[in-house]
Amino acid sequence: MKNLATLIETLNELRLEAFAKNLEQTLDRNPESREVNLTMLTTLTQAELAMRGEKSIAYRIREAHFQQIQTIETFDFNYNASTKKIKNRYIKFLEAEPTAADQGLCALFVGTSGLGKTHLARALGYRHCQQNKKVLTTTVNNMLLSLTTAESTGTLRKTLDQYINPALLIIDEVGYVSLRELESNLIFQVISARYDRRRSTVVTTNRPFGEWNQIFHNDAIAHAILDRLAERAEVFHVEGKSYRETHPQRLRS
Repeated sequence: MKNLATLIETLNELRLEAFAKNLEQTLDRNPESREVNLTMLTTLTQAELAMRGEKSIAYRIREAHFQQIQTIETFDFNYNASTKKIKNRYIKFLEAEPTAADQGLCALFVGTSGLGKTHLARALGYRHCQQNKKVLTTTVNNMLLSLTTAESTGTLRKTLDQYINPALLIIDEVGYVSLRELESNLIFQVISARYDRRRSTVVTTNRPFGEWNQIFHNDAIAHAILDRLAERAEVFHVEGKSYRETHPQRLRS
């Protein structure tokens, strides 16, 4: 009976409700081959479930728009003192998923260029995809290009939803360019809506939080954005010389 219950559960997960409903009655028509048929059907449905899961995860990865697949296994935490320091906290945060995602927990990676902030952010995104969660990665400039274009063409609501709805949104390269009032307001709309819906957001920035008023249009909106991100965030500071400068040969290989 346990095997039958497991098979029915799998059929329901595959949304084969009629199959599940009529299974036991159909098996009982041939009692002498009941167990053989049950074993065969269990094997086939488990294979179908596994294949669908693999396809779903592959779809999540494609839709996340990773410029490059980067995982925790390929990050060099021994690079310098600051990356060593954050290792245990980062791994704990990574392994807290999917609970952390359901709570809308965020991650903020702060430091100068070339220290692996984007790698660590993408690794979080990849882990979400492996858990079959919707992920979107973008640079702040690409997101703003999309939003400002939508604002001028009357499709802003639909485009905002593209950034609000994912379980995890990764916004890369915040701080390299100062933003105008409209751009700052659009970023606030995305962050505020995600905060209210308890969606996880990951941000990489080269600017300390005390300088965010130089990124966004004014102090008030900078504070409002940072306040919503930081309330449920784990903050990772990385410092030192750029990995790209100290390992040029490895990066080219």
